Amino acid sequence: MAKFVSDHASQRLLQAHKSELDQALESHKSQLSKETETHKLKLKREELIFQREVEAAQAFMSMWRAVWPRYRMPDMDWDDACSDAAEDFGLYEKILEDFLEQHTIAISDTVRQGIESARSIAAREKFFTLEQGQEPPTEAVKAAGEMLDLLKEAQNHILKDLRR
Repeated sequence: MAKFVSDHASQRLLQAHKSELDQALESHKSQLSKETETHKLKLKREELIFQREVEAAQAFMSMWRAVWPRYRMPDMDWDDACSDAAEDFGLYEKILEDFLEQHTIAISDTVRQGIESARSIAAREKFFTLEQGQEPPTEAVKAAGEMLDLLKEAQNHILKDLRR
């Protein structure tokens, strides 16, 4: 009789303990499943953001090639390049505005501020007229150098941001 009672009690105790463990296991599985889905969504979001950053970097590099002055003579120096850039301030302003309009959300604040500063310089300094064969004003040439330096810094930051 004692054996029967003890077997019966131990089976009931084991069943109760087993149901608690099963319940805890299901709860843990549910929690892990929820965390996994959350992590998957975060990874997908990060992947989309990174893709946008890559697209912005590619667009910047294309813009860079369009904006950076080309060699037009064998002994061309920095002042000559800045003079060429000063002549195209209006065009550069438009190119930089278009880039910012399309890619502001995918670039870092540092890059955005640099490009906005360069665009601001182009917008502010574009108001001069050149006669045939005349060079841009000295202030405009200096401003073009500042604009190009800002764009060079932005390029370095974009590349650094992609490599993080």
